[in-house]
Amino acid sequence: MCNALGIVTYNDPNVYVRGLQKYRPIAAFNFIGRYRLVDFPLSNMANSGIHDIKVFVNGNPRSLIDHIGSGRQYNINSKHGKIELIPLYREDGAVKYVSDVQSYYDQLYSIEQNNNDYVIIAPVNMIYMANYADLLDQHMESGAEITMLYQNVDNAKDHYINCDVIQMNRQKGVLSIESNLGNYKNRQLSLQTYIMSKEIFVSLVKEATKVSSMYWFKDIVNDHCKDMDIRGVNFRGGVYCINDLKSYFDSNMAILDEANMREFSNPKWPAYTRTNDSAPAIYLNGGSAVGSFVSNSCEVHGQIVNSIVGRACKIGKNAVVENCLIMPGVTIGDNAVLKNVIVDKYAKIVKKKDLAGTEEKPLYIGRRENI
Repeated sequence: MCNALGIVTYNDPNVYVRGLQKYRPIAAFNFIGRYRLVDFPLSNMANSGIHDIKVFVNGNPRSLIDHIGSGRQYNINSKHGKIELIPLYREDGAVKYVSDVQSYYDQLYSIEQNNNDYVIIAPVNMIYMANYADLLDQHMESGAEITMLYQNVDNAKDHYINCDVIQMNRQKGVLSIESNLGNYKNRQLSLQTYIMSKEIFVSLVKEATKVSSMYWFKDIVNDHCKDMDIRGVNFRGGVYCINDLKSYFDSNMAILDEANMREFSNPKWPAYTRTNDSAPAIYLNGGSAVGSFVSNSCEVHGQIVNSIVGRACKIGKNAVVENCLIMPGVTIGDNAVLKNVIVDKYAKIVKKKDLAGTEEKPLYIGRRENI
């Protein structure tokens, strides 16, 4: 087992995915047809031997409560730990301006009583597959007080806008954490993943609550870049950053590449999710799929090209779905033509026959819409 408490955290208000976020927290977003975003940090932690995990949720927790359940699908050993879902929720929707620090502070007694000596914090909007046990060993060997995971990117002028980036010295010491404003092409993208001792974590949370009720954890870490040993570790695997609607669309589409798909199909490091007992997809009346990911229980009468289709969708006769992200339970009528479209759960497209967005600006069809 890995001697660390896992914390899966929510994101600051700079991360906003128009439309999708209205109905569920980011952690519950559907990914490549069958996963939720929360599955990836939880899978990394479970595969790394972390069995004591707290999942902080900003928004309606209903779908996550149903999805995570007891955590059995993540192979969490209930004799040594558990997954604890901690929602921050009001009836009027997501509480946007309550910081992660405040949520941590509300749970501080439970965290202090935890038997693990280290804390590993991971976000839900950065999708990657990493061994936290190896990173924890590296952190302990380095003698650093805090270790941050980052990735070198060369397209920061057009991507990752408002995401955290870090400045480092030649010894990989973190000098500052700032927001990417698109001024530079090459940046060190923060993966918002922190490793530290539980003692340091508790101390920083207490200090942050005294400084400001608007402080996020990254803010208090940034304050201490000059007087603490904070080091960056470069992550070289695939990273999919979701911070707006386009990046959500692009990240899903990128997984259709066979090399990228292999990262999520590695039997030595599986991505876990809740499974459903359902029939395989069926293709009728000349229905077909090319270069696509089609989930179980789908009924396909039309053509699917370079698209992701969630569970239990119906694609009508002579319909064409190209470069689209279709979420579970969607009905697409006969002769409909969709291109560069995101269709949310349970929507029905049976009246309007032609819907098209662009790769730069995909069209979003809301949940349960009937058009």
